[in-house]
Amino acid sequence: MATLDFIIRKVDFLVRRHGTRDPFVICERLQINVRCKPLCSQLKAFFFYQSRMKTIFLDTGTDEQLHPMLCAHELGHAILHNQILINMRCIPEKTLFNSTDRTENEANLFAAELLIPDRELLDLLTSFGQTLYEAAGSLCQPVELLDFKLRMLQHKGYDIQAPFLAQADFLKRV
Repeated sequence: MATLDFIIRKVDFLVRRHGTRDPFVICERLQINVRCKPLCSQLKAFFFYQSRMKTIFLDTGTDEQLHPMLCAHELGHAILHNQILINMRCIPEKTLFNSTDRTENEANLFAAELLIPDRELLDLLTSFGQTLYEAAGSLCQPVELLDFKLRMLQHKGYDIQAPFLAQADFLKRV
């Protein structure tokens, strides 16, 4: 179980070490293969570990604009839940979109922290006076991911209100 502070430190380390927030570049440098393949109708992405080979699979039927978010989410599983996944080989289908599953929530928080820099979101919301939905459009991210990011900003001490509208299973609806 990863704490918010652990997720923040892990993302900060990855961004500083690799000089990017691009999950595809980070995966490449961590020797995590990213493959695009047609997946079943309810599956948009998953992380798979076998024979010391780490692979993230992204569904070719999903809008390519969502691929960075999906990749970041699965990278979160690879980083935060490595031991669990090594023992399981991959996440069982029955837990994929379980909103009570703590690992899904943590992977969403990881993706939000990786893809959305604090200052960029804060500037959009305060300096430019955008709504949460407008900021989501400006950042080309689902509003639910911004909700997860606002939770991280609250945890960091920013005086900001997160609407807590996003569930851990929001990916099944995007």
